[in-house]
Amino acid sequence: MNAQPPTDTDLDVFETALLADLKSEVERNADARQQEVVPLTSPAAHRRRRWYLPSAAAVAAAAAVAVTVTTNLPTPAYAVSQRMNGEVTVEVNRLEGERGLERALLEHGITADVTYLPEGKACAPGRYDVVDTSGLTLGVSAERFEVTIPPNAVGPGDTFVLSAAVVPQPDGGVNASVSFDIAQGPIAPCRVMDAA
Repeated sequence: MNAQPPTDTDLDVFETALLADLKSEVERNADARQQEVVPLTSPAAHRRRRWYLPSAAAVAAAAAVAVTVTTNLPTPAYAVSQRMNGEVTVEVNRLEGERGLERALLEHGITADVTYLPEGKACAPGRYDVVDTSGLTLGVSAERFEVTIPPNAVGPGDTFVLSAAVVPQPDGGVNASVSFDIAQGPIAPCRVMDAA
């Protein structure tokens, strides 16, 4: 006997509201996934990207809607996922939890050095030797950024290095910068300097 899926008329008020919330969350996630992905093909170049986020009021309004819809499901500061082919994606929603992100990457076999910097700051160059690696990509949206690490890009003795900072703008938006590389050998501590 084939059971038919329930229709909206078979659902009670709570189930209908829950279904509507779920549909809107799926649509929001689909919109967020349609983000710009910037392939970085110059392996020796220091990978730094900046992007502009909307005003704080718009972000706060969007966050308020998300909180009312998903009060039991807060967005984590970061997430690490791995595809079947070994590709690892690092998603950062908030600049917090550096050590936790490093541990999460280590669970996927990637040694990492993550630094979140104060507003308008950057790590001074020359902290490490860059591994000649192609295929690292950065994707950004108004709410987060993602770095994709190709399979086997971080070899024995190598480290995935990530640093990020934001700078509030007079119009209420923020500029943000993300630097990432694969380093070989020792990594010097981040010497904080004004961002260029």
